[in-house]
Amino acid sequence: MHAILATIGTDGDVFPYFGLGAKLRARGHRVTLATHEPFRARAVDHGFAFASLVSSEETRDFLNNPDTWHPLKGPGFLARWGAGLIGRQYTLLAELAKDADAVLAASPGVVAARLVQEKMSRPLASILLQPWMIPSVFAPPIMPGGLTLPSWAPRPLGRLYWRAVDAVGAHLMGDPLRRVRDDLGLPPVRGFFQWLLSPQRVLGLFPGWYGKPQPDWPPQLRMTGFPLYDGSPQGGLSSDVRAFCLEGTPPVAFTFGTGMMHGAHLFHTAVEACRLLGARGLLLTKYGQQLPTLLPSFVRHCEFAPFQELFPRCAAVVHHGGIGTVAKALATATPQLILPLAFDQRDNAMRVKRLGAGDWLPRRTRGGPSIAKALAKLMTPAAREKCRLVTAQFGNDDALHVAAQWVEELAPQ
Repeated sequence: MHAILATIGTDGDVFPYFGLGAKLRARGHRVTLATHEPFRARAVDHGFAFASLVSSEETRDFLNNPDTWHPLKGPGFLARWGAGLIGRQYTLLAELAKDADAVLAASPGVVAARLVQEKMSRPLASILLQPWMIPSVFAPPIMPGGLTLPSWAPRPLGRLYWRAVDAVGAHLMGDPLRRVRDDLGLPPVRGFFQWLLSPQRVLGLFPGWYGKPQPDWPPQLRMTGFPLYDGSPQGGLSSDVRAFCLEGTPPVAFTFGTGMMHGAHLFHTAVEACRLLGARGLLLTKYGQQLPTLLPSFVRHCEFAPFQELFPRCAAVVHHGGIGTVAKALATATPQLILPLAFDQRDNAMRVKRLGAGDWLPRRTRGGPSIAKALAKLMTPAAREKCRLVTAQFGNDDALHVAAQWVEELAPQ
């Protein structure tokens, strides 16, 4: 089988595909990872073939635009940005899918993968990293900007709501998608967000206790559990970070996404919160220009650390609510304080709070004193014990092994 794994986004969106690809390759399959150009070297390290869906320059433009992380502007900007890439990405994926044994596993954000399935009749598994991606009138996901469907809304009103969301999505993708479909001789799309999901198979890379299945979820959906993979075949916590964690009280980790380039205020506030709390802090970002020029002795900067090794050495983690960070904190029983920005992050924050594994703060209450006060409540033995109860639900199943089996089932016989 030639497994073509296609996704776009930041590390948390791409790392699960590295883990899935590693499982498929270990089972004897050929793997091509199609994603952002900056991931090429890591793909080669894993033994994958690589195809560039997004250039390094396009990736920088995407991350450097402050609208990317705006609760209302973000989805529109991302849709328009992605729409301009559909034609080129279809050509690339269609060329890869010429192999008779090709199977695609792709994020719904890679619209071209769905077009390849339609036009070339190639098997496709849609990969959902979080339940927020699934429209539902029974358990509506929390939408940014206060646009959530109320839980008390009558079912007919809920269906009208999702039709309106579909219409907005179709409008944002608009002409670029229509032009590509016309060129391929494909009919217009009906029900845009439902169409994005493969009618053959949808894999939810999260457990049922995190996202409870609903009567109106896609019948082809199968859940695997969280894919706990940190993106490197070697892994390892750097000696500097390990030493810092051990040389005093466990620090609080602060991370606002591996793609965040506009978090200066958040990081400055993190330092203030540590000062008020009398805690040590570890600031994680690839973009050090966001940090204060001089950090106090009780705060350290680190560009990257594997969360599964770092979090057990931390008193708590403060983060943006990305699903990858959420899952790693849940798996390591690390209390988490979430400061959601956009997309699925507030939905994840609400789920974490309901589980008793952390708390979250709205935008208007994110000063140093508020963060310090919230952390003080989470950095207690009782809060840690609640986190351990959640961690116990993970069990022993290997989610990526299960996902690999279900992708493998789609291979032409």
